[in-house]
Amino acid sequence: MFENPFVKTLAVALLMGIFLVDMGLGLFDVFSSKSSPLPSAFVLMIFAVMFIGGMVFYEKQGLDTLSSVVAGAFAGIGLSFVFITLVGGVQFALGGGISALGWEQVISAVAACMIAGIIMIKVLSHKLENHSY
Repeated sequence: MFENPFVKTLAVALLMGIFLVDMGLGLFDVFSSKSSPLPSAFVLMIFAVMFIGGMVFYEKQGLDTLSSVVAGAFAGIGLSFVFITLVGGVQFALGGGISALGWEQVISAVAACMIAGIIMIKVLSHKLENHSY
């Protein structure tokens, strides 16, 4: 089924659209409630795991220690942010937030994010093909 390039691309686009809209809803939820959807201990644990993983990854890529610590911190912050917004989006949707916004707006947002996601993937893959390592 996923050997068909159309089905594969459509599946990736749909997942990216849902992912991006969920993050947007999570941002909306976090800013409207002015609180994190996760307890601080979980956020700190997510940051710690991502920080250590990012630091080790960048050290293996040849960065010096200070640069790998900074890159690991950015990876930890970024991935913690993504995880918090994803959880916030799910909580917002399960709490009836999609009905409050309206299904038409949410479906339109998913469609727009599908288009934007596929454009990002195609541009990145084109740039990576032309880049020599």
